[in-house]
Amino acid sequence: MQLKDNKKLDINNLKSTYGHLGFIPFAIFSIIPWVFGGPYAEISIKCQLLYGGAVLSFLSGMTWGWEDGQPHQKSNLSIGIVFSLISIAIIFMVFFELIFFALLASMIIFQLFYHFEKSSHDFNEKNDDYKKFRKMLSLLVSISFLISFAYWINPYSNPIT
Repeated sequence: MQLKDNKKLDINNLKSTYGHLGFIPFAIFSIIPWVFGGPYAEISIKCQLLYGGAVLSFLSGMTWGWEDGQPHQKSNLSIGIVFSLISIAIIFMVFFELIFFALLASMIIFQLFYHFEKSSHDFNEKNDDYKKFRKMLSLLVSISFLISFAYWINPYSNPIT
């Protein structure tokens, strides 16, 4: 029994480490515009949105791995696909220069995905540390988009004016 608990602890530590590492690009891309401005700002914000779209697509795909016997799994899969399509839409918004809408959508969608994931039976079976970690990580990612959004809408710093 002790060996099994140690393996769970090890995998939770690994998830936490990877989660923190995965957040680093969000943090860096949201700070670059404020530090360097100009053309670096636009490139950084676009990279943040593209990275966010990829991460959201990955998170959405996790619904395929949720326990098949859990309540509402058919709708969970469908909702996961909708989130994946939204992530593709965010990526397309970047290519069509709809940065304002992509930032706004990203801020909201990451929080909505967390609430969707939190409502699943699979999430409720996770340990409390993981639940707290996912909540914190989703909030930090949304804040990083909020920081970039603030830069984008600021009339003194907007890179397209």
